[in-house]
Amino acid sequence: MMKRGEIMMKKKLLFWVVLCLIMTGLFPSLSNAMTIGYYDSSNEQWGFSGGGPYLINAKQWLIDQGHTLISTPVANSAFLSGVDAFYTGLIGSVSAAEVTDMQNFVNVQGGFLFIQTDWAPSTWTAAANTILTNWGISHGNTLNNDSGHYTVGSSDWVTTPNVVTGFTGSAHSIVTGYPTDFEVLARDNADNIIMGVFDAGGGRSSDVLIATDINFWDDSFGWPDSRNRALWENIWKSVDTQTGGGQVPEPATLLLVGSGLVGLAGLRRKFRN
Repeated sequence: MMKRGEIMMKKKLLFWVVLCLIMTGLFPSLSNAMTIGYYDSSNEQWGFSGGGPYLINAKQWLIDQGHTLISTPVANSAFLSGVDAFYTGLIGSVSAAEVTDMQNFVNVQGGFLFIQTDWAPSTWTAAANTILTNWGISHGNTLNNDSGHYTVGSSDWVTTPNVVTGFTGSAHSIVTGYPTDFEVLARDNADNIIMGVFDAGGGRSSDVLIATDINFWDDSFGWPDSRNRALWENIWKSVDTQTGGGQVPEPATLLLVGSGLVGLAGLRRKFRN
């Protein structure tokens, strides 16, 4: 016959295990892990690979979020079929085949394409415009009115999880042509469009986002500004939600599940004794 103390101990242990299971909701909290592609240093002049690399902190942030980043010398259909998103960086050239494959990546596969550009004209200007022509978007010019950049609208791109109203930048180009459904996300202090997104409607994400200044995210200029980091987070969190990536349990969920299993093991030993 069990003593009163033993009964109370078993009840407490059972309660603790049940509480762990309730906290996980039996449906563990999941975070999406994307596979993000980008050009290697053979084509990218500035970005994740080129210029230092130029965006090492922004790249590391994506890795810290659990995403997998893989580089390629050529963004062809074979490579793009294995990623959820692709970040161009500032590139020197792009082939006609790549342009077609990127269009298919967005319009058919539902992938997310992040077109990074900067002041114009430069080698990256023509490369970016060649890709953007797929969706009737273009950019050009160079402006130095880099104070007073502000966001536009209230979409998740600029409000979730961080409400971003302004951010910093440097010499930049501007969006000069865009389709009717193009969503303006940010303007400079002369009201020129410096960031926007177009939804091609192919499912999942199917979004093409253009940012006209790489200094928004670079290690020495934009990244130290918390507003720029918050905007970077908003962009990728939105893409994460859209693409659905590969879902993996968050660390807190794993800890709770592990604690519950340890508790169950202890409870089993108690009953055996």
